[in-house]
Amino acid sequence: MTTEANQETWRTWANLVTGIRLVAGMAIFSYAAVDRNETWNFVGLGVYWVLDVVDGFLARTLNQETRIGAQMDILADRLLVAFFYLNYVMLYPQLIVPVALFLFQFMGIDHYLSNQFMRWPIKSPNYFAQVDKTIYDWNWSPIGKLVNSAVVTATLVFTKNAILGSLVCGAILGMKIWTAVRMSRLPPPEANWSLALPGGQAPPQGGAAGSSPP
Repeated sequence: MTTEANQETWRTWANLVTGIRLVAGMAIFSYAAVDRNETWNFVGLGVYWVLDVVDGFLARTLNQETRIGAQMDILADRLLVAFFYLNYVMLYPQLIVPVALFLFQFMGIDHYLSNQFMRWPIKSPNYFAQVDKTIYDWNWSPIGKLVNSAVVTATLVFTKNAILGSLVCGAILGMKIWTAVRMSRLPPPEANWSLALPGGQAPPQGGAAGSSPP
């Protein structure tokens, strides 16, 4: 069977911006690390955030959302965010515990969760509400993304309080563990989903969308 995923291409404007984001971000973060320069570390974070918005906008506007692009985006996020926080903890070593908690969940558990969309014929975690709305709301809805990333950064940058940062990162880690348990209880996608769905965006009648584990 030939699926839409097999027909995808790397050659899209959205993926080009993702590639530029990765290369530019790593170059800036590398300079910041060598120079131990906090300003350039934040410049790298700004470039990462702006281009992350741009590649998502292009993907949606130009109808270039692909599963390949989603995986590239997920990987770029992990590399660049890890680089930022490793640089940051070199400047503020007292934050090693909250940073370690955050990177453990973001590089490990959240990475695993973000790639689970591949089990269903949807193009990215942004469509996971079609599988389980609760998981989507807590992880990939606009508010979920804000809580999972910007709140951590704001807490560590503006307070530089290791205890508060550890509490925030520990709470998010707990939520990710809960999400992983809920994800493991979802019914097998093969039982209710068809990989031949047009566009890969909607479940069949009576499918798994909206089903929720206890």
